[in-house]
Amino acid sequence: MAHETCKEMLAMYALSALEASEQSELQQHLEACPVCRLELTEWQATAAALAYVATPIEPSSQLRERILKRVRTEHRTGPPEQANVLKFSRAAVPARRGWLPVAAIAASLLFLALVIGLIALWRLNRARQAELAQVTRELHFREQELLQEKRIVQLFTAPATRTSELAGTKDAPNAHALLAVDRQTGRATLLARGLPIAPSGKAYQLWFISGTEAPVPGKLFTTDAEGSALLEDQLPVRASKASVFAVTLEPQNGVTAPSGNTYLLSSANDRSPS
Repeated sequence: MAHETCKEMLAMYALSALEASEQSELQQHLEACPVCRLELTEWQATAAALAYVATPIEPSSQLRERILKRVRTEHRTGPPEQANVLKFSRAAVPARRGWLPVAAIAASLLFLALVIGLIALWRLNRARQAELAQVTRELHFREQELLQEKRIVQLFTAPATRTSELAGTKDAPNAHALLAVDRQTGRATLLARGLPIAPSGKAYQLWFISGTEAPVPGKLFTTDAEGSALLEDQLPVRASKASVFAVTLEPQNGVTAPSGNTYLLSSANDRSPS
């Protein structure tokens, strides 16, 4: 936890207003930070002083004498037939001290209002920081998406790129895909749309097919909830002359020869790899 964040939490820690997780993190910070420990001591002293804000008022000497006199009288004559309420004279409490309880209560209320305001501001600041972090993550994710899209566009429009279109078969009539192969580097990128979500334990696999030779396996991939997928692969050397491309549904660990149904097939040839 950052040092500045811990400093903001010290007042609430002194008032036992932190959640358990926050208190645990702050305690770990306090073990290594003498500055925060010193400031916490000051906050704890202030919080403890709240219980003693009102100055205690001792009874006056006149009141004490009157009470003792009444006790001695009752001891000699016995208890009165009817209980009488002992009336206190205004002189029992000096008038000059009358403002102290009011001032103490006002100071307590003011301090509590300040603490409550501090807690509210701290929580608002934490919420704003969380929102900012979320926005920052979203912006970073979007930047990565844009960079990826830019890279894909450059690949598909490069002069050395060969592009093939793959159409959906009867198992995925709404599916379609584009495959771009850089003839200089052998880099292959597949953009697929409309594929069904692969069942548990299954994944889609790309195949490179050249003439009458056996299909060469490519990478495995899965789709998102909308049936879209992006696959980046490297064209195997023995598939450098591949002219047909296909996608089949296979076990999630992949196979060396097509065994599942074909979901996408290069439009250049309607031959299935299976």
